[in-house]
Amino acid sequence: MHQKILALSQTNTNVENMEVFISSHYEKIYKYCYSMLRNIEDAEDAVQEVFLKAIKSGSLTSIENPNAWLYKIAYFHCINKLKRRKFLSFVPFIESENTEIVIDKVHDEQLQHILNQLKPDERALIVLRIIEHYSFDEIAAIMDKPAPTIRKRYERLKEKIKKML
Repeated sequence: MHQKILALSQTNTNVENMEVFISSHYEKIYKYCYSMLRNIEDAEDAVQEVFLKAIKSGSLTSIENPNAWLYKIAYFHCINKLKRRKFLSFVPFIESENTEIVIDKVHDEQLQHILNQLKPDERALIVLRIIEHYSFDEIAAIMDKPAPTIRKRYERLKEKIKKML
């Protein structure tokens, strides 16, 4: 997978640094995209597109927090992908894909059931806060929302999940 991204970004002179950059962030971004899209193939495609966007921007060296920056790119890319998917499901002449949800390595069916019932924004918030341990300020930067808004959404989301249990 890394080779595909590197092959598409051959215009960059510092391929070794790109490989290190991709290797150090690939797994986290993949898990994040999968948590939002709930489909292995879509998540793999999304990760490739996220890294291509990051590489094509040409500003990798000037980014203060590349991790948060990648998450932000991934967040907006996945949201756009979900919007397109939802739009296509309403178009009568296009057959909707039957996406198969694959249970993660943890095999926690209750967690998967809860995540499947959440909206993409809510899943993103849960993954970033609980699984990735980001602060509200970092999540706010990634989701392009004010930190108090993220805090309030998180509190409401906790209550929503408690009711599901």
